Amino acid sequence: MVEGIRQRAGGAIARRRRELGLTLADVAREMDVSDGYVWKLEKGLVNLENVSYQRLLALMKALRWTPEEFTQATGVAVPGLTTEEMPGVPPVPLLKVPLKGSGEYLVLGLPGLEVDPRDLRALTHRGGFVVYREGEEPEPGELAVAEPREGDAPLSPVRFLGLNSRRSYVVETLGCPTERRTLEKGDWSLHRVVGEVKIT
Repeated sequence: MVEGIRQRAGGAIARRRRELGLTLADVAREMDVSDGYVWKLEKGLVNLENVSYQRLLALMKALRWTPEEFTQATGVAVPGLTTEEMPGVPPVPLLKVPLKGSGEYLVLGLPGLEVDPRDLRALTHRGGFVVYREGEEPEPGELAVAEPREGDAPLSPVRFLGLNSRRSYVVETLGCPTERRTLEKGDWSLHRVVGEVKIT
């Protein structure tokens, strides 16, 4: 079944390339890969779901496909990315970020930015939102979301201060007043905050 999906996707890519009058080399140059790699894509020998986000964007650009057109033709979804068009206005990529614990999404329009949506999550905080990348640890001084590995304690944004001598996380709460806490690595995960949405 997986092979069938790959072959359908590869066939769609090959048809589109020929429709546009492009050679394997033209597409390869846009993607910064070898001609052989594009040939493998077209033959269904590459799983598109494992292709890097930047490479997928380059493929769509080379074939002049929107994310929706790409998904419709190949059957492969581009995670979290859609475009919205208004007459006379250039299309803006929309990033759908799952809102942790709610089943809803935070939708962000990011003109001119290419952001890999995989592992992004959002959390409500002080009337706005923080957007964080699950599994990516912060650097000292950066904002992070502290998540308990077990139990029902709520997730909370914190400032990561560094590690103590026992290699535990030292964080500062963002409330007023701030409070310094030590979180054991075995009990907590820290995820780096990559953006904030403030609503005033």
